[in-house]
Amino acid sequence: MRILFLRWNCFNRESTVEAMKKQGHQVLPFFHRDYNQLESDDFKESFADFAEENKPDITFSYNYFPIVAECCHDLGLPYVSVVYDNPAVYVYSYTLMYPTNHVYIFDSQWVSEFNAGGLNNVHYITLPADTSRMDMIKKDHEKKHACDISFVGALYNERHNFYERMEENLPEYMRGYLEGLMDAQSLVYGSDIIKPALNGEVIAALRKALPVFPDKLSVEPDNYRFLKYVIGRKQTSRERIKYLTAIGKDHRVDLYTLDDTAEIPGVINHGVADYDYDMPLVFAQSRINLNITLRSIDTGIPQRCMDIMSCGGFLLTNYQADFSLDTVSSDGSAAFVPGVDYDFYSSTDELIEKVDYYLSHEEERAQIAENGFKKVKKYYSIDSFLHRILDEFLK
Repeated sequence: MRILFLRWNCFNRESTVEAMKKQGHQVLPFFHRDYNQLESDDFKESFADFAEENKPDITFSYNYFPIVAECCHDLGLPYVSVVYDNPAVYVYSYTLMYPTNHVYIFDSQWVSEFNAGGLNNVHYITLPADTSRMDMIKKDHEKKHACDISFVGALYNERHNFYERMEENLPEYMRGYLEGLMDAQSLVYGSDIIKPALNGEVIAALRKALPVFPDKLSVEPDNYRFLKYVIGRKQTSRERIKYLTAIGKDHRVDLYTLDDTAEIPGVINHGVADYDYDMPLVFAQSRINLNITLRSIDTGIPQRCMDIMSCGGFLLTNYQADFSLDTVSSDGSAAFVPGVDYDFYSSTDELIEKVDYYLSHEEERAQIAENGFKKVKKYYSIDSFLHRILDEFLK
């Protein structure tokens, strides 16, 4: 099959292209600077010319791009999109309804919302694990990233982010209301407390303080940007700093994050870890890899979790419901089992308890890490992932 592959700086790009080629597909890389724009005549002309010259059978991209959907719809070309970002406002484009779209999203709650609205071309899928990086990890003998506990991820603590820009213009009662909501939400995983509280009156007050509106060419819910981009990121920042601070009281934590100036007691900030080289070594050489999920992700397994397990790392994450889902095997064996393939926490106290436990139970910790690696290699490799979404076009 001839696959037009939208080339941009996405995760798993080279591994995906290599896997496609190994499966016998011909990959046709296409790049245009306007791929992330909603309107571009130059993009549409270039895409149409490329498709006319190369005759692809389908188009494939990581994340969903409305302008690509438009082009594929005009040409009657199937568009396979795998969304690994959340939030991802572009999926609310009116173009999502096109029958040429085949969209895969890693958050089952989000998929259910689209399906309930009649969009049956949106499907759930667990994101892939690139286990090929283990070859590189095994060759590294320096162990320069060896540590007891690590966390890789943004702190979302930059000055004048969306929430701070909004907060300085809010009445005191509304600031207190949002703080209370976030405090309550921090005690709960698996259920969204904040979303139903953002009614029309609240959104109007927030929008007065921060003029953010849905795109005119979308069917985006009125509260989506405030819920996911503004409050969700602030909530995530609060939780990540809180958890790291709690662990740092009694343990050293190695942090890899965008802000190399951030200071948390007991936490060593190394700055950014390169995704393709340093990050896999961090995952493999940390006794415990923490995951603190971005609050905009409702139930899904983040790509970070799959990356950790694909490198043979032990994963300790907050509770996410989709770990227990199995849409792959017929006997349920592909579901991730806590305490067997990974483990989760649901509060600060439980996080501390499990950190202490696994640091003192080395054999059990190592076995869980091995089990997690074997599971993602067997069921969730990039190769098997691509078979699940591409084989239907070969029938």
